[in-house]
Amino acid sequence: MTISPEQCRAGRALLDLDQASLALRSNVSRNTVVDFEKGKRVPNTNNLKAIRSALEGAGVEFIPENGGGAGVRLKKKATAASEGLDPEELNASNDD
Repeated sequence: MTISPEQCRAGRALLDLDQASLALRSNVSRNTVVDFEKGKRVPNTNNLKAIRSALEGAGVEFIPENGGGAGVRLKKKATAASEGLDPEELNASNDD
């Protein structure tokens, strides 16, 4: 799945990243991020994948077009249930 300029901007906003920081994390030029987000051009495949990977690696989840519009959200943090803890193992020592 590709990402849209709007998803890129929204993903950055969720992470409180500026364009220069995203460019650094993606190993692409700042102009690539700026031009993409302004809709001036679509980065080449490798750069677009790098931008997406950087955002995903920081916790952004891309939501595909499903009738309600494509979007982004932050991944949920792991819970005790997803960490594989049994209910009897739950106590103050493993609270986050």
